[in-house]
Amino acid sequence: MKLSNPISLLDTSSLSDKVYERLLTAIVRREFDGDNLDVDKLAEKFGVSRTPIQGALTRLAELGIVEIRPRRGTYVKRLTDEDFHEICEVREIIEVYAVKKGAKSATDGELAALKDFVDELDRFVVDDQYENYQEFLNWDKQLHSLIAGLAKNRRLQAIHNQARTLIELTRASSNEHVRGASLSQKRHKEIVNALGQRDGEKAAEAVQKHSQESEKIVLERLHFLKN
Repeated sequence: MKLSNPISLLDTSSLSDKVYERLLTAIVRREFDGDNLDVDKLAEKFGVSRTPIQGALTRLAELGIVEIRPRRGTYVKRLTDEDFHEICEVREIIEVYAVKKGAKSATDGELAALKDFVDELDRFVVDDQYENYQEFLNWDKQLHSLIAGLAKNRRLQAIHNQARTLIELTRASSNEHVRGASLSQKRHKEIVNALGQRDGEKAAEAVQKHSQESEKIVLERLHFLKN
């Protein structure tokens, strides 16, 4: 039996991951006209064969970001209010657990780095709106990943990353004019300040408020855009 070249396998995997990330970013940024994702056109756009495109679409379908309809095509899936609520609830549960654990076990250096990261977000807040909303989303995603990382649990981190991706997709769809920037940043600072005081319950309370307020604001904006 002839074995495949391991370098070739590694290269294929690397290409697949890169195509997946590029396709996910393009969907989040709403770079496509309409919701239909044509495999041949995507392969041409990204300069690759159909195989990595099909692999990326399968992964996105597993996340619930796209829907593959046999003999009809592949489409970007629009999440319902209930979908979004459930996803926000998953993120909230994980982050509440993470800050309670992190308040006890995180090092002073980890908490200081988290506080510095939150302070950097000040530059995206102008009155009650966001300066460069897409860039803010990138930073906000990293922040919440750092918070979830306090749990020191890889499986929870993976579930959290999936939830964050879907939340990011929905928030990006609500466009640049999203209010609540100052309140969101206030909650971020409440979380890290409570962690700095090693007060897990207070940090958890701030996480819950932040999650519920963010969900309400994004849904209100999405409903406004539909009307």
